[in-house]
Amino acid sequence: MSDAALPLPTTVDACHTQLKRLAADNAALRAVNTQQQATIDEQQAAIESMQRDLALMKRALFGQRRERFDDPRQGLLFDSAEIGESGRDSTANTGDDSHESDSSNEDEDKSPSRRRGRVRRVIPEGLPRVQRVHKLADADIPEHLRGDEVRRFLKKTGEWVEWERPRLMVIEEFVEMLAADNADATETTMLSAVRPSRILNCFAGPSLLAGLAVNHFADHLPYYRLEEILGRSKIEIDRGTQCRWMIRLSNKLIPLVDLMRSLALRSLVVQADETPVRMLVPGLGKTSTTYLWAVLGDRRFPYTTFSFTESRSRAGPAEFFADFEGTLVSDAYIGYELLGGLSEGRIRLAGCHAHARRKFEELHKLGPMEQTATAMGYFRRLFDIEDDLRELSDASRHEQRQLRSRPLLEDFKGWMDDQLERLRPKHELRGAIAYMTSRWECFERFLESGAIPLDNNASEQAVKNPVMGKKNWLFFGSVAGGKAAAIFYTLTATCRRLKIDPHAYLQDVFERLPQCDPADPASLGPLLPDRWLAAHPESRLQARVTESAEKAERKLVNRKRRRMAHAQGQS
Repeated sequence: MSDAALPLPTTVDACHTQLKRLAADNAALRAVNTQQQATIDEQQAAIESMQRDLALMKRALFGQRRERFDDPRQGLLFDSAEIGESGRDSTANTGDDSHESDSSNEDEDKSPSRRRGRVRRVIPEGLPRVQRVHKLADADIPEHLRGDEVRRFLKKTGEWVEWERPRLMVIEEFVEMLAADNADATETTMLSAVRPSRILNCFAGPSLLAGLAVNHFADHLPYYRLEEILGRSKIEIDRGTQCRWMIRLSNKLIPLVDLMRSLALRSLVVQADETPVRMLVPGLGKTSTTYLWAVLGDRRFPYTTFSFTESRSRAGPAEFFADFEGTLVSDAYIGYELLGGLSEGRIRLAGCHAHARRKFEELHKLGPMEQTATAMGYFRRLFDIEDDLRELSDASRHEQRQLRSRPLLEDFKGWMDDQLERLRPKHELRGAIAYMTSRWECFERFLESGAIPLDNNASEQAVKNPVMGKKNWLFFGSVAGGKAAAIFYTLTATCRRLKIDPHAYLQDVFERLPQCDPADPASLGPLLPDRWLAAHPESRLQARVTESAEKAERKLVNRKRRRMAHAQGQS
C-alpha cells in the first residue's frame, strides 16, 4: 500500500483491480487495528493488575491488616432469604438469641475496655521478697516516747518489683574419690563417684544454654545482641560460639523432636503451612530461598512441629506426610493438593475458608461491590456459627453444622455458580469465586467431622514465630543452621501453644536428655511438652492462660453484639 494518490481507473477492469486493492488495504488496516486494540487491552489489563497489586502492597505496608467486615447496608444486603437463613436455623437460634439479648443489653452502651476498666496487677506471691526497713534514729525520738512501755512495730507502707539483670554464676564440679594403698604401699586402689553426663561438653551449663535458645528462638534476639547482653554481665561469648552450640544442641534433640513429629502425624486432623527464609550461599555473597514448614497435631497430640527444606518443591510435603492418614487442612499450594491423589485417598484435603475470604476481602477493599459484600456476609455468618459451637464437643459440633452450616454453605455455592454465569469472562471476581468452586469438595470437608476446623489460622499463627524472628536475624547461615532452627522452633512453638515457660522446660530437657535412651520412645516420653507440663504444673504461664481466655471472651461478646445489630437492622 502506497501513500501516493492512486490514478483514477479509465476502464472497467482497472476499476475492479483498484477496488480489490483497496479492499485488501482495508482488510490489512483492520487486522493492524485489531492487533493494536488487543495489545492495548492486554496492556490495560496488566496496568489494572499492577495497580491492584500496588494497592494491596500499600495496604500491607501502611494500612490496616484486620479483615473484619462491617457493611452499613448489611440489613438490606444480607436478608435471611438471600443467604439461606432457613426456618430451622432461626428456630435453633431462638433460645440462644433471647438469652444473648438479655445478657448483653446490660453492657450494650459500654465498650469492652470500659467494662473491664484498669485491672490492678497483683504481684505474684512466688517471687522472692526482700524487706527494706527504715528505722527511727534515736535523735528523732522525743523524750516522752522513750522507755520500755513504748511499743515498737513495723508498718508496711508499700511494695514494688525490682529488676535484677541476668546473674551468672560458675558451678565448680567435684566428684568424691576414695583411695586405698595395699599393705606395702606399692599399689593404690581408687574409687570415683559417677559423674552425670552433660548434653554438651562446653563451659555453658543447661540453664545458660536454655537461656540462649529461648532468647534467640522464642524472643527473636540475634546472636550479636545476646553477645552484648552477656557482656554487661562480665562474660564474653562470641556470636559464632553461640551458633555452634545451638547446632550441636539441635543434633542431641533430634530423637525427641522426631518423636513429636511422628506423634503429631498420628492425629486425625493436622494443619500445615510454610514460610520462606533466606539462607546464605557459601562463596557467592548472596542468599537463596529456603522454607520452614509447620505441621500442627490435634488436641490428642498438641505439638507444633517444624521442618526445614532448601526449596518449596512438592518433595517436602510428600516426605512429611508419607505416613499420615487423615485430614490435612491447608491452603491451595499445589504441593499439598497433589497429596490427595498421590496418597490414593489416604489423605483428605480440607480448604481454609479464611484464605478464601481473604480473596473477596482484598477485592472489597480495592473497590466495594455488592457481590463482594454479599460474599463477605456469607463468610461472616459461617464464622459466627463456628464461634457459637466453639465450646461444644466434636460430636455436638458436627450435628450443629449439619443443621446450621450446611444449608448456608449450599446457598453460598448456588450464589457463586449464579455469579459465574453472569460475570464477564475477565471480571476480577471470577478468580476469587473459582478459587472456591474448583476446590469445593475441600471447602465443604469441615462438614464431615466436628474435629475439622473451618480455617487454617492456627498454622498461620504458628509460622509467625520464624516470621518475627527473621525480621531480626534476617537469614540462616547454613543448612545446618536451618535444620537447627526447625528443631528449636518445634520446642519453643509447642511451649507457646501449651502456655509453658520455655526456659524451665528446655533447662530440664537439657539436664535429663543425656540420661535417656534416644532409641526408646518410652524413655523420651516424659520429656514431651504436654507430659512434662502435667508433671510440672507450676511451669504453666497462668497469666497467658488468663489473657487468652479474656481475649476469646471479648471477641465472642463483640461478635454477639454485631449479630444483634444485624438482627435489629433486618427488623
